[in-house]
Amino acid sequence: MGVSIALVVLLISWLKIHAFLALTVSSLTVSLLAGQPAEKAVVSFTTGVGRITGSVGVLILLGAILGRMLADSGGIDRIVDTLTRTVRPEWLPWAMTLVAALVGLPMFFEVGFVMLMPLVLQLAKQLHYPVLRVGMPVVAGLATVHALVPPHPGPLIAIQAVHASIGLTMLYGLLIAVPCAIVVGPLFTAYIWPRVPAHVPDSVEAAFTTTPHDKGDDTGASGDAEGAERAPRRLPSLPATLGTILLPILLMALKALFDSVPMSHGTLYTVVEFLGTPMIALLVAVFVSLVTFGYALGADRRHIQTSLAKSFAPVAGVLVIVAAGGGYSQALQDTGVDRAVTLAAGHLHLSLLLLAWLIAALMRLVVGSGTIATITAAGIVGPLANGLAPTQAALLALALGSGSTFMGHVNDASFWMVKEYFGMSVGGTLKTWTVSHTLLSLTSLGCIMLLNAVV
Repeated sequence: MGVSIALVVLLISWLKIHAFLALTVSSLTVSLLAGQPAEKAVVSFTTGVGRITGSVGVLILLGAILGRMLADSGGIDRIVDTLTRTVRPEWLPWAMTLVAALVGLPMFFEVGFVMLMPLVLQLAKQLHYPVLRVGMPVVAGLATVHALVPPHPGPLIAIQAVHASIGLTMLYGLLIAVPCAIVVGPLFTAYIWPRVPAHVPDSVEAAFTTTPHDKGDDTGASGDAEGAERAPRRLPSLPATLGTILLPILLMALKALFDSVPMSHGTLYTVVEFLGTPMIALLVAVFVSLVTFGYALGADRRHIQTSLAKSFAPVAGVLVIVAAGGGYSQALQDTGVDRAVTLAAGHLHLSLLLLAWLIAALMRLVVGSGTIATITAAGIVGPLANGLAPTQAALLALALGSGSTFMGHVNDASFWMVKEYFGMSVGGTLKTWTVSHTLLSLTSLGCIMLLNAVV
């Protein structure tokens, strides 16, 4: 196991090999070193790829569609415009944290960040705010839901590995996300923005300030960093936007509520159980978004087809990494790594929650990618979760997500993206990005341990 993890780190961090290839090679390596025949090593890997792609990959694709429809319809602009018209300037960091968390529910961090950058720059100009005072809350809101709330890849992988209830994990994740977003968002922003110089490069400003909807104009064209197709003539209303984004969350939460309350299994229970299944909940939300973010705004079938076609390219890289991670996880399980980890944990006298957090944190520290850290740690810890109570399994999944945010630094691609977009030095990015993610990891761990003590 140690050799395979070291190989992942070596291939990704030093040789700069794509994570898909690194995880594939490491999966075969751990099987062969454990004495398994080559044929069995291949079967372990492909079995894991199929399992994780069928369970998690479909959810990633549906979430990508929902996020693209939200972006292309101008729904992001509608949320931000409404809040900035009703919120006083001194409360703007709180509002932007909320906006980023809402936008981030169906979107990956990088996509949500790029989508919100035009609005960050526009608000900073209008209010004469330093860009970090508006931008850091966006980073906080996006990072928090990305690490703790399904249907993001990290939480989904952790849930799959430890056999947790997705509804219960989502409820706990949302509960923990609130204090985390407050600490990392407005509170940390208030401390850090006067202490770190940041100046958006002219090239970035030119690229982003031409794309957003015109403020207060329901006939503007939508845009993103790539240059989008013409948008529907009207922006979606705020209730329709929020309702569509939150619909899958509400359906899954309702299922979790029904599962936790003893009741007769009648027709209503069957319907709620079906609609609250993660794939069905997201599928329902996607079809609702075709109406609320498409046809209801005057979009034709060609425009909607274009949005759907653009949904998949941004997540292709994540999808193949997740698939290879599933193969790696299966290889670890088939070689009996659970027994080795159990023995090591016994010597360390650590609780399973702390062990999961520690392994994920170490992997994040050396590999850089939070998703890869979660995949690797979940493959190691997952076999130890057999027989856990639903609450314990949910908290274990969240501990993996919490550890995967620890201390992101120069080996994290998003580190450099934020550095360039905000025009900071490497030192300034360490003080902002790295410290904020460390705060997120430690705060979420504290909340997890507190919940573990009281539930």
